[in-house]
Amino acid sequence: MIKLHYHLAQLIAPLFLLQVLSLGAQNAVKPTTPSGTTYPTKVLCDSLIGQPSGVRQRLSQYSELVRGRQCVVLSADPTKDLAQLINGLPDDTVILLSSSTTTTMTPSPSVATVAGKTPVNYFVGSEILLKNGQDIIGAADDGFEVVIMPDKSYSNRYMLRVGDYVDFKFAETKDSNIRHITFRDNSPEGHTLKRVNSIVYGECHNRRLIMENNVFHLTESIGVRLECRGTLDASANNLRTGPGLLFANNAFKGESYSLISNLDFIPLEALAVSYPGIKHQSEKLTVIDNVFQGKISEVGHFTLGSGSRMNIFRNIIDVDNSGTTYHEWIMGHSAHKHGFALAGLTDEYADADADSDSDAEPPLFNVAGNRISVKNTAINIDGELKLALPCNHLQAVKPWRQEQHKYSLIAIDPFPLAGDCKKPLRFHQRATKPQSAFCKIVNTWTPTNGSPAGTISGLTNLEGQFYFNSASCQTSTSTRISAAIKGTTVTMTALGIMTTLALLLNL
Repeated sequence: MIKLHYHLAQLIAPLFLLQVLSLGAQNAVKPTTPSGTTYPTKVLCDSLIGQPSGVRQRLSQYSELVRGRQCVVLSADPTKDLAQLINGLPDDTVILLSSSTTTTMTPSPSVATVAGKTPVNYFVGSEILLKNGQDIIGAADDGFEVVIMPDKSYSNRYMLRVGDYVDFKFAETKDSNIRHITFRDNSPEGHTLKRVNSIVYGECHNRRLIMENNVFHLTESIGVRLECRGTLDASANNLRTGPGLLFANNAFKGESYSLISNLDFIPLEALAVSYPGIKHQSEKLTVIDNVFQGKISEVGHFTLGSGSRMNIFRNIIDVDNSGTTYHEWIMGHSAHKHGFALAGLTDEYADADADSDSDAEPPLFNVAGNRISVKNTAINIDGELKLALPCNHLQAVKPWRQEQHKYSLIAIDPFPLAGDCKKPLRFHQRATKPQSAFCKIVNTWTPTNGSPAGTISGLTNLEGQFYFNSASCQTSTSTRISAAIKGTTVTMTALGIMTTLALLLNL
């Protein structure tokens, strides 16, 4: 059986590589709309009447978003391709997916319900191409959920796509919203004709993609992958800042699956953002308050260019990334198995960027208030980057992986991010006893599987200092100072000494 798997991999690998090499050409081709398709009627959102309760609820909830705009309300119909309907609608349209169904709609018993809700399935037979300012919002009645999934004959690489290969289209500046949708990467009958590469795929664009309150069920595919291969200085023109992202309150649920007998695969990646050619992009990328659960090899992989920054706040990761990915089986080398993977400047980036120089500023990742529980490494570091790290909880076999020894990981003062560690208190919640400045930013580390790893195990080139405390931070001041100063750095630099002094002054 092992030899059979090996020979199958040898036969499939060339086809897989050919598919990858032709990616750019495939992305450049947009599916045509068949003649005779009847598109839904657009109505001024403010004048919609007689709608189901779910639609009325969303119109009220997002009254500021929809005011003065054109709306389209859709019902689920298994005989129609949702992508064709959406692709025939103009820019700046609000598309509401109701839980109403046509008379030909029948339940799909093979699709499990989520939290007791009845799924209402919208099928795509081709890619949804999200246009400038288009919003797709699930508007299910109570007790139902709106689900988008491929039909069994689906053969595209992505289910929903935004942007172009290298063209930013600077004239297109309107946000696009994707909210309250459940996405599945497989049809109710099982595997699709060709594996879906990723559910949402974003390329170069000049607007903000807002994804909130969605659920992604992953089996064979990547959840959301955003990558731009174009180059841009986002600070040169405040109207040309490149792709923005607000990714908030979404849930990922990874599941293993069997492609051949006796071999189960796990999803490769939940969320990936790769913008190495975009410089000086500030306050444009936020990943906040999301939940990642189940079987996922790598939860988040984020790559930034020189001088850019990204906020990663209060995400909950509880995944089992032990297992084999389809990529490993085909390509023959191990896939990454981390919680978050952060990537900054490397020699390869410098070679690809004609304007780069030795003074290029490493990107900054603000990582605050996250809970990361994985079976392997909590955080992977590639290239040179800056990292502000307050109030995270890491639980894994090893907290860090940093194999490129020549690149520095630069620790940044975490105190300014103390307010991002927890969600703001609601008016009816009582504030807890005030904490010291140190307790507000200290990280915790819990090794698993009998691991002897300490708080900096796996780091090989750290400039500065991170603050960890394995206790509950309810100890004496002297103990807390000791915990902050004891060998928590690989390289104690002037930056580390200054940060420690700042810490002591704030106690």
